[in-house]
Amino acid sequence: MRATFRYAVIVLLPAGLALAGTESLQELKARADAATGAMQAKLCLEYAHRQLAEADSMFNQGDVEKGQANIREVVDYAQKAASAASASGKHLKETEIDLRKLEKRMHDIGESLSLDDRDPVRKAVEELETIRSQLMIRMWGPQAEPKGAS
Repeated sequence: MRATFRYAVIVLLPAGLALAGTESLQELKARADAATGAMQAKLCLEYAHRQLAEADSMFNQGDVEKGQANIREVVDYAQKAASAASASGKHLKETEIDLRKLEKRMHDIGESLSLDDRDPVRKAVEELETIRSQLMIRMWGPQAEPKGAS
């Protein structure tokens, strides 16, 4: 019985991972919205990363309005992820690291835009920094508050 279970796990796990990679953005968003706790944090961050890649694609195609809308959704889902991780008390460090990566990538995308289009992305980067700072305070207390913050 155990051997059969192990075999099933070995066969089905890679198949499940392959399907997860082909999941549409809308399916991932629905799963993230339906999940709870640490799993919601993980799914929301995965959605935010994919949405940021979509925003970058929109900017590269010249569709700034759609790109900006995607950036807003990235921030919303980053906030959801941080809230879910904080509420569950799990995956706090992983969530903070992912938020930092998201913030850096968003900053890089913003710097590649024309001067007129950068401001909303810069504000979104600042919001991500605030979300990340709040998560760090949750993990390590008030001493983790960034210098100059009140």
